[in-house]
Amino acid sequence: MKWYYAEGGKQIGPVEESALDDLVRQGVVRDDTLVWREGMAAWQRHSAARGGASPAAPLQTPSPLMAPAATPPGGDLRYCSECGRGVPASQLTSHGDVSVCAQCQPAYSQRLTGARHFGGFWMRFLAVVIDGIILWVVSFIIRIPLGLAGVGVGLGLSRNPDPGQVLAALPAILSLAGISILIQLGVSLAYDVYFLTTKGATPGKMALGLKVTRADGGPISAGVAVGRFFAKILSAMILWIGFIIAAFDREKRALHDHLCGTRVIYTR
Repeated sequence: MKWYYAEGGKQIGPVEESALDDLVRQGVVRDDTLVWREGMAAWQRHSAARGGASPAAPLQTPSPLMAPAATPPGGDLRYCSECGRGVPASQLTSHGDVSVCAQCQPAYSQRLTGARHFGGFWMRFLAVVIDGIILWVVSFIIRIPLGLAGVGVGLGLSRNPDPGQVLAALPAILSLAGISILIQLGVSLAYDVYFLTTKGATPGKMALGLKVTRADGGPISAGVAVGRFFAKILSAMILWIGFIIAAFDREKRALHDHLCGTRVIYTR
C-alpha cells in the first residue's frame, strides 16, 4: 500500500507503508501530519487514518496543509497563499513570493489594483513628449550619414535638373527615405523594449515617477514590450484616439494597455 504525506507545504510520496512506519518512528510523520492513499475521499491526519481511532472528518478550515480530494496525489501539489487549499502547481498564479489559486485570483488582483495609483493622461502625455525628444536626438545622430547622402543627391539634381536625371535618382531618394524610416522604427523599438524590460519604464516615464506593469503589478516581458510598441502605433494611427481614451478609463489605460494587459502606475 502506497501513501502520500504533506511536509513543509509540499506533497511527498508515494512511500510504502513500511517506509511510512519508519518516518513515524523518526518523528517526520506525526499525528497531525496529513496523509492520503488511494481509496480515501480526502486527506486526513495520520492519527485518524492509521492510528486505529474513528476516522476524522476531512479538514474544512483553510490550512497550509489542506488538499482537495479532487487533486491527483501524483501531481505537483502546491498551496494557495490566500485560502491554503492544495492545488496542482499549474493552477497557481505567482505574484512575487505569493501564489494564489484561480478562485482567489480575482479578489487578490482587486486588492492589488486598489492599492495602486494610476498614471494620469497628462502625465503620460508629458512622458511621451520627453521620450520623443530623446528619440529624435538619438535617431538624428544615427541618420547623419543618410542625411549627407541625401544632400549629395540633391546637389547633383540642382546642377542638372533634367527630368530624366530626376527619374533616375528617384529610386535612390526612396531608398534613403525607407532606410531612414526603418532606422527610426528600430531605434524606437529597441528603446521601448530595453527600458521597459530592464527598468520598468522609459526615461520619460522614469523622470515623472511612472512605471509600466502587468495587470497583477509584475514586470512585463520582452514579448509584451514588443507587442505594446506596435499597439502604440495602432493607437496613433486612429487619429490618436488610442491615447486619448486613457483620459476616460477608470485605470487610465490607453488602447495599447487594453490590448497588452498593461497598466501605468506611479512609483512614488
